[in-house]
Amino acid sequence: MAYRAGRIALTALIICLAVAIPGLALAHGGHTGPSQTFTQNFGPYEVAITVEIPSGAPAPLYLNIAPQNDAEGVTMRFRAVPRGQSFDRAPVAEVQGMAGMQGVYYTELAVDRMGDWELEANISGPRGGGVAKIPFTITAAPLAAGSIGLFAALGGLVVAMIASIIMSLISQRRATPLPRWVGWTVGQAMFACLIAAAIFGAQQFSSMIQGAQAASAAATAGVGRPHANLAVRTTPATVQAGQPMTLTLDLSDGSTGLPIDDLITHHDALIHLVVISADGGFYQHIHPARSAPGEYAIALTPDRPGRYTAYAEIERQDSGTQVIARDFTVEGSGNVAAPQFQGLGTRTVDGMQVALKASAEPIKAGKQAIFTFSFSKGGKTLDDLQPWLGMGGHLIARSDDGAIFGHIHAQGPMAPAGLLATGYNYGPDLQFVYTFPQPGRYQLWGQFRRADAIITVPFAIDVQ
Repeated sequence: MAYRAGRIALTALIICLAVAIPGLALAHGGHTGPSQTFTQNFGPYEVAITVEIPSGAPAPLYLNIAPQNDAEGVTMRFRAVPRGQSFDRAPVAEVQGMAGMQGVYYTELAVDRMGDWELEANISGPRGGGVAKIPFTITAAPLAAGSIGLFAALGGLVVAMIASIIMSLISQRRATPLPRWVGWTVGQAMFACLIAAAIFGAQQFSSMIQGAQAASAAATAGVGRPHANLAVRTTPATVQAGQPMTLTLDLSDGSTGLPIDDLITHHDALIHLVVISADGGFYQHIHPARSAPGEYAIALTPDRPGRYTAYAEIERQDSGTQVIARDFTVEGSGNVAAPQFQGLGTRTVDGMQVALKASAEPIKAGKQAIFTFSFSKGGKTLDDLQPWLGMGGHLIARSDDGAIFGHIHAQGPMAPAGLLATGYNYGPDLQFVYTFPQPGRYQLWGQFRRADAIITVPFAIDVQ
């Protein structure tokens, strides 16, 4: 009887373990743990760095590096130290870029402790370069109380099962049956452990569901932190058209005034920065490098004098997305031609044909509009658009006066991070959905990535 109870307990144990222990999601050679992608501009080079954060330490820190444009002659060096320490003596991991179509480069560093860290990325090449300091944290998830009870119950079940098997073997060897009370006691112990495992397992599952719901509610509420303040400064202080400059963004907490260092990546970047001249002729969608807590910098060369607006899109931890606009002025007397924005229809961009249409014309304020971009070349449709910032495409909309700004993403699934994004393509059609809040003229820029180059399709529409 005890032997039969042992077999039943063994079957139950296997089922409980299958439920209690989550499957391991292996990726990139079995490197586990959360991944975060940081896309930043290093001078003229835009690089997406995916950090595979280990679940403990000491451990290797795996880096997947994906240049977004040609990386011929580019040297990429990485160092990691606990936050606040000097990088001077930190080991260096170096990757050398190659010409041609860019894939994902791979390297690794070592981390020896839990806590807050900084990854220094130094990217340099024939056309320039830059340095960024990327923050990340290594934490170990605490074991829930329900998990402790569950594994204690499973441990008791294992002990009772082993005792049952041993007693059955002793009974068989002696050819003497065990007293009935022994088998009854072992069976009751197994049953009690199974009941306890079921109860604690149900509690753990319920806690997981409640935690996911709470996280979703917090993300939806987006009110966990005060708003951010943004100040911009230029180097040199007086900027001349046609001359290089550095635009520095200083982010501070709206309540304490202290530098903000709790930005989280959204769509593969800490900051999405869009810089547009007053006439729309100068346009750049870029990603400043973090140089210090709350400080981000980017190199620009404005091509015309006048007023420029920098739109910074950020997301703080436990908070929602915030877009902050700040102006700066460029001096000079250059005579740059005003831009001529096309409307809907077909145009040739970088050797391919891009057909742009709207779901309804005329487009009306307060009514949903769907924009469809269709890509072809030589009469053949194109389905080799590459992910950029995790998406198939981006659409920036701005009113003529600059007061209204929208950053819209292409419909469809996000691309996986790191090496898994290799070979992940979009096309030939991409759609964007947007509702214009008020009538007027709007400038729009669709942006896509193909053959490791960013393609920008500007156009303008009148909204009634």
